[in-house]
Amino acid sequence: METVQKYLCYEEIHSQYVQLRETMSYLKQQRNAIKAFFEEKGDVVFVACGSSYWLSLSAKSTMKLKTGRNSYAIKAGDVLLGEKEYEGRFTNPTFICPSRSGSTSEVLEAIKVLKKYYPNAKLLSLVEYQDSPLEKISDLCLSLSWANEKSVCQTRSFSCLYLSCVLIAECISGENVLFEEAARYLEKAPEYYEREIPVLRELVEKNDIQKLICLGSGVQYGVCIEGAYIVIEVAEFASNYFQLFEFRHGPIVLTDKNTAIFLVSSKKSKEYEEKIVGEIRQYTDMVYGVSTGPMPGTTHTFQLEEDYSDEIAALHFVFCLQSISCRIAVKHGRNPDSPGDLVPFIQL
Repeated sequence: METVQKYLCYEEIHSQYVQLRETMSYLKQQRNAIKAFFEEKGDVVFVACGSSYWLSLSAKSTMKLKTGRNSYAIKAGDVLLGEKEYEGRFTNPTFICPSRSGSTSEVLEAIKVLKKYYPNAKLLSLVEYQDSPLEKISDLCLSLSWANEKSVCQTRSFSCLYLSCVLIAECISGENVLFEEAARYLEKAPEYYEREIPVLRELVEKNDIQKLICLGSGVQYGVCIEGAYIVIEVAEFASNYFQLFEFRHGPIVLTDKNTAIFLVSSKKSKEYEEKIVGEIRQYTDMVYGVSTGPMPGTTHTFQLEEDYSDEIAALHFVFCLQSISCRIAVKHGRNPDSPGDLVPFIQL
């Protein structure tokens, strides 16, 4: 058995399709309740912090595209540090608050501030810890207890919360595309996961990676950021993220032969990706893509054979980065289950 496989984090990442399937089934059961909850028109506002904010940054874009409603993602900490900015900003908002613990104090305090400005606004929460303070103040709580980890960092819990949030948009829209695609993807996920492991192992073991950069855009951008963050958190390793085009406006100078680039491919950006990959290859031979189709010029493409939506490609992208974060941690003698002084949730 590989050394990395002895860690809880590794097992939680590489078996997460089990929890993702349960999450999808649960959201199907809640479809009518979710649709009724959003029956009154108005803005949709995600309120979160940490990894939950990054998934919200992606989910708010899916929400806008699926439902046509004005959708926003705001950081709970920003609300506390600049609360007057949020007075009168939203029109008849409904708040969505994804939170693994439901106990992060800045989220709870931010909700108090927002409720002061929007006293009639309803709150939908998604929480994995049971009987949390956030659940108690919610008008509707979706409880995902099976998604919680024993290790410190959010891995499968991030994936389950993200999938839930994009499926909420699907429930509101009345469509079924993402439900059907998620079902097909999760049926094949064990095969996909096993297929990716040798490539990720070789990348870490045979290269002197000193920096890792994630690139993405559109509905995938928040998940792209989380890809970089999970490497920082689990592996305590230098990692960064940039929007696809932004990377060319200066940050590309960070790239050298010891930089690994991970790009999540969007259907809207494919015509530009080959050119950008070609530019990056002038600096490094470690350019990896996650895509539903071929990505010419990459060192390797983690390719999903079906023409899935960008949200499903993003879900696979973050799995790849979660997986590699464990390997980088172990290679550098660190504990991916409990990195540094991190704790599961933050109290102010």
